[in-house]
Amino acid sequence: MNFSDLIPYSNLATFSSQGENLAIAHHMQVQVYDTNNLNIIVQYSFPDVITQLQWSEDGQYLLVSLNKRGLAYVKSLDDSEWNCKIDEGIAGLMYARWVPDSRQIITISDFQLRLTIWSLVDQTVSYIKNPKHHDRGISFTSNGKFMALAERSDCKDFIGIYYCGDWKLMNHFQVETTDLADLQWSKDDTAIIVWDNPIECRLLVYSATQGLLAQHIPYENALGYKTLQFSPNGKFLAAGLYDQKLRLYNHISWKEITHFEHKKNLSEDDDIHIYTEEEYKQGGPYSYEEEVTSRYKMLEPPVQLTVSKKSASKDNPLSGNGVSLIAWSYDSKYVATKNDNTPNCVFIWDVASLRLTVVLIHFDPVKSIDWSSKTNHLVIATNASRIFIWSVNGASVCDIPLEGQNDHSTYGKKSKDTSPDFKVSKVQWNSDGKSILIQDKTNLLIAYPHFTFLKEQNEEGEGDYDAEGDEESKDHN
Repeated sequence: MNFSDLIPYSNLATFSSQGENLAIAHHMQVQVYDTNNLNIIVQYSFPDVITQLQWSEDGQYLLVSLNKRGLAYVKSLDDSEWNCKIDEGIAGLMYARWVPDSRQIITISDFQLRLTIWSLVDQTVSYIKNPKHHDRGISFTSNGKFMALAERSDCKDFIGIYYCGDWKLMNHFQVETTDLADLQWSKDDTAIIVWDNPIECRLLVYSATQGLLAQHIPYENALGYKTLQFSPNGKFLAAGLYDQKLRLYNHISWKEITHFEHKKNLSEDDDIHIYTEEEYKQGGPYSYEEEVTSRYKMLEPPVQLTVSKKSASKDNPLSGNGVSLIAWSYDSKYVATKNDNTPNCVFIWDVASLRLTVVLIHFDPVKSIDWSSKTNHLVIATNASRIFIWSVNGASVCDIPLEGQNDHSTYGKKSKDTSPDFKVSKVQWNSDGKSILIQDKTNLLIAYPHFTFLKEQNEEGEGDYDAEGDEESKDHN
């Protein structure tokens, strides 16, 4: 696996939708890179610190928000002479985002007083009152023609359905929530999924025209839904709850198919592949200094997982319990999860057989997981100086090679691998499957895996994508 040099940034970096470009914000500047060779394509400067960065769906425009000043700028990669500036004035700016057509922008004012739609084509402006949230509660149909918006009025929750052409209100109805947390259109646009705040364990399914279709209340008098994620094929909705279970729902009947329990004790009867991170020493008798890193080794069940005793943090009083991370593989065959009660572990479930198939155990709590959009390769970050990769062929650990630095995060011994200040807190695959964005708080770099994509026949005789692993990684098959 090859790595780029470190690039400083201000915790804002994003690939374009086609994966050709990477935009990185650093204080008051934005640099756009070509992801293939990391050459700088263009650089922009702004009058204040950048708070948001987002590409348009077609990858031609870049939206840059300066929330402190109530300003948003739009830059065109194709036309350097073209510029757009949005000024919310005294209303303030809390959030800005693209409409899927890539020619309109939505902004939310301070205190969610109004939602504004700005057209880049004819420079018209439209307003919608009382959006409930500033950074969620908005969802578009797959064709981008309709928007569902969570609204709050008279201490009640509503959903407004708007046509994205002229922003005419098509339907408006009250929802049976105490405090609506978020909403999302289904992949086939036939339903809107709504879930309540964590205090109320309630999941609702609405039709945009016919009202309530289904309601799920798995239990009462306990914290409820924590995170939800549709499968890429749209057939399943995965819901992580505070009861440490992952529930799967069918997209046709919206009934619960099954639930997966994150067990603490893994027995021989479970037929699970268990990998654990272990300390690994490199260097022979003639080496100048011993190098200490880590690798995966396989464990034979029974295995008891370590339960976290960490209580909820001040920043997030609901942390420390329940399923917090859900990630689907590109073909919807696998779903990976993190249960905050066992924060050092990643669970991988086989959806076809409806069972737990892999558990990966690490020294440090898992911070981020992401699947490749081309193959079944899962990359994991644990705030350590390395990344972890799982595929159907096995699991591997890949150190980040920044020569001459020390890593005291885990072992307190000399290592050539990375800077002690570089801790991988977030990982993100590029949509083309050829590179991985690896981030810590102040720096980032790009990894280029040496995966050869081969069209192979699976056991059922159907074509499927697989990949050959990188020989430089420490694999354990």
